[in-house]
Amino acid sequence: MSETTSGAAAETVLSVEGLHVGYGRVDAVRDVSLTVARGQIVTLIGANGAGKTSVLNAIAGLVRPKKGTVRFRGEDITRRPAHRLVKDGLVQVPEGREVLATLTVHENLTLGGWHRSRGMNDEIAAVYERFPILAERRKLAAGALSGGEQQMLAIARALIAKPELLLLDEPSMGLAPMIVDEVFRVIGEIRDTGTTVLLVEQNARRALAAADVGYVLETGEITHSGPAHELLADERVIEAYLGLA
Repeated sequence: MSETTSGAAAETVLSVEGLHVGYGRVDAVRDVSLTVARGQIVTLIGANGAGKTSVLNAIAGLVRPKKGTVRFRGEDITRRPAHRLVKDGLVQVPEGREVLATLTVHENLTLGGWHRSRGMNDEIAAVYERFPILAERRKLAAGALSGGEQQMLAIARALIAKPELLLLDEPSMGLAPMIVDEVFRVIGEIRDTGTTVLLVEQNARRALAAADVGYVLETGEITHSGPAHELLADERVIEAYLGLA
């Protein structure tokens, strides 16, 4: 756990209250509330179809919730469009990575700073230092990268935007165990260098081991929440979810 999260009065960066998300007549998310304090890794775990991505997309402005409120740094952003949230410092790395396969690694990174008028070259240089494999492959088409390299590119592209809060949607999906280790190492490093993280993961054991706080989503509703290390030891969570690791 980081020093920031050990204090009793950590600042709330994100709060979600009574969130309902639906598609037509189907309610994917019902009455979800959660908070993320500055400097934390907070994870939202659950099985496929539980509604995790719907929660993240509503926070990121990609879907309009039916009810509820999303606040970022105390401001109501429930109806704020996604492109404005990126400028405000809330950036999402989507499920499936969604790198632009025909563009080079460097071109993908440049797109991460579309809203910035200056300083982007310095950010790209810093990203290359953090991810040496991307520096080596900077002229290669993103579609030629391995799955793990594409995940690193997607995270690096988001970091170019200098997020205050980084939303990560299933970053370990489809990756070999060794690459999953590297992804979670990077997530911890991102938090340690000052970026708050909200992590959606099906790999419950790894997510809870990395996080400060955890929420368990089941069929669209929060069923358990608390310090991540306590959820790791909770028999109900172990029986229902930790077999997903």
